[in-house]
Formats: sequence, structure tokens, C-alpha cells
Amino acid sequence: MFRRPLFLALVVLFVGLMSWGCASREAPRPAAPPMEKSAYQAAAPVQEETTAATGEEALPDVERRIIYEADITLVVRDTEESARRVQDLAGQLGGYVVRANFYRQDGALAGNMTIRVPQEHFQEALDRLKGFAVRVDRENIRTNDVTSEYVDLQARLKNLEATEQELRELLKEVRQQTKSASDILEVYRELTRVREQIEEIKGRLQMLDKLTTYATINVELTPYELAQPVSTHPWDPRVTLHRAWGALLNVLRFLLDATIYLVVVVLPAVILALIPLTLVVFLLRFLWRWVRRPKKDVVQANASEDRKA
Repeated sequence: MFRRPLFLALVVLFVGLMSWGCASREAPRPAAPPMEKSAYQAAAPVQEETTAATGEEALPDVERRIIYEADITLVVRDTEESARRVQDLAGQLGGYVVRANFYRQDGALAGNMTIRVPQEHFQEALDRLKGFAVRVDRENIRTNDVTSEYVDLQARLKNLEATEQELRELLKEVRQQTKSASDILEVYRELTRVREQIEEIKGRLQMLDKLTTYATINVELTPYELAQPVSTHPWDPRVTLHRAWGALLNVLRFLLDATIYLVVVVLPAVILALIPLTLVVFLLRFLWRWVRRPKKDVVQANASEDRKA
């Protein structure tokens, strides 16, 4: 017969095993992978110095998980055309556009985009993005080694899955032997808590998989006319011509829109309004003549009598 003290002791034992498995040691941080000097020369020395100072060694037989991110500001002639080229580049390299935001500043179109490309095309994407620009105002590259976190999450997931299996077996045993609702609910609550932790760790692992498979590049698109310093270039005829051409297009667009509204909206509305107004005027004139007609006959008759007299 399954006794309640023995049942509680088993539950405490399972919880202790689960807590011991989840509190895994932090894995040592591996050294950064070899990177191309043209793209990562600012990040690689820092990782090497950190590794040397702390005395950490690379994890044996573990695939490195590193997140690559970059911020780049491009000065471009045509923001709209450059945005299309950035989107096409992401697709050509097997990536995609995460977000795009565009706005007007002093009459010029500016914007920013975030794209993700496979890590093996990270350097190629940066080089090709620079080719879209008149000049590059800013470039910032960051790396984040998450190998130790990934390994720790995998170990915790394995322990939690083993604990889940044991709790399922315990739940089955409790149902068969005691059939006590309170005991069943107690095991079921613990099983639910373990399952929630498993789902949380799986979600984090999936996110790390995505971030370590695709590199993230934040692209800032700045119009050429807005990037000119006033002190160095007090007057640029190209900028003036560009703004004048834009003002002319705005005036022509306004006149054309006004003409379309006049023909399509105002003119038919005036015609429709004149039709009942004309009918009312004709009706009033007819009534006025009809009212004045007897008086005119009387006046004519009196005039005839006066002439006869």
C-alpha cells in the first residue's frame, strides 16, 4: 500500500534531483573564432585579451555559437532606390528584411532598415552595402559569444526532460496504487512546473539558433543633401537645384490635383445644384405672371373705357 509519507519523500527527492540538475555550472567561454580582419579587426583583439586575462579555455568538441551584429550609416544619393537595393541584397544572400522605417527630414527622404543574412555572408553583405553609398559615415561591428549559455541550456533541458519522465512514471504509479486526488494533483502540479521550464528553455534555444545562424545588420540611409556640413559647404547648387525641382513638382502636383477635383467633383456638383434652382426660378416667374395677369387686364379695360369716353 502506497503511504503518504513515502509519497512525500519521493516528491521531495525528485524536486531535489531537478534543482541539482538545473543548477549546472557555468561553462567556460570559448575563444572567438578566427575572423576576417577587414570586418572584425576591432572585435577580435578584445576577445583575445579577455581570454588571456581570465585564463578561460575553449570548450572541447562544442560548436561555437556567436551572434554577429553591425550598425552602418550610408550617405546615399537616392534613398528610395538604395532601400530597394538593400532589400534585393538581403534576398540574394538568402536573408530577409526584419523592419524598414522611412521619414522626411527637411523635405528629403531618409530611413533605416534592419536585415538578417546568413553568417557566412556577413562580410560580403557589409562590403556590398558600402558600394551603395557615396560614403560611409559610421560602421560598428559587435560579436557576442553565447556558446556557454547554449551548452548550459542544453544541459538544463536534458535534466528537466529526465525529471519530467520520472514524474510521469510517478504520476502513473500514484494513480494505480493510491488513487488519491490530492497526491495526484501534487505530482501533476510539479509536472506542470517542470514542463513550463522545458518550454521556456526550448524557446530560448530556438532564438539563439536563429541569432547565431543569421547575422543582423542595421542600415541607416541618410540623403546626401542632409549629410553636407554647412560650415564646409555653405552653398551647393546641386542641393538648390534638387530642392527647386522638388518644389516645382509639388506645385504641379497641386495644380493637377486641383484641376481633377474641379472637373470631377466641383463642376458636377454645381450642375446638379443649378438644375433644381433653375426649376424653382421658372416656377416663381410663372406664378408671378399668373398673379399679375388679372390686374393687367383690368388696367387695359379701364384704359379702353377712358379712350371711349
